[in-house]
Amino acid sequence: MDINEIYDDLADLVQEIAKDAIERFQEHITKYGLILTDELKRDFQYHILRTATTLAVEIDFRQYGRFKDMAQLRYSHNAPVDAMEFFVEKIGLDRFAYVMGYKGKAVPTVTNAARRIAWAISIGRRKVPSVKRGYRGTWYNSGKMEMIKQAQKQLGSRYSELIAPYLARKFGENNEK
Repeated sequence: MDINEIYDDLADLVQEIAKDAIERFQEHITKYGLILTDELKRDFQYHILRTATTLAVEIDFRQYGRFKDMAQLRYSHNAPVDAMEFFVEKIGLDRFAYVMGYKGKAVPTVTNAARRIAWAISIGRRKVPSVKRGYRGTWYNSGKMEMIKQAQKQLGSRYSELIAPYLARKFGENNEK
């Protein structure tokens, strides 16, 4: 086995690790109860970066999906109105007792009622102070650390299995000269 074959074998392992990591991230999303939408679970992607001397994997997801799926939103500026509007449409207009621009408890009939409610939530969230609290962890940080630890173990073990015979052969060739 030459060094390129070792590299190919490790690239295959990195691909397996990336697929497993995405599954773990999706399990964490379910475990933390982020079930408003499955958009975040579907948006995971991985990319394997391979050069002559480097092998790396990147796992990413769209940040916008994260806004839609977070259990609590805290902002120093206005919350994203599109995400709030999606939330309002998801749970239904009938869940809101009051819509800005309507008198009393009149039922909203215009198409922009969801947008009005979303703006009101966004402005209201800006006025609510964010209470600074200790770190409690998040699904993506804990999931990421678990994935990294597992990947280190798998890669270290597999690399040891592959490189030891290669190095022994190379040292044997050098001693014969």
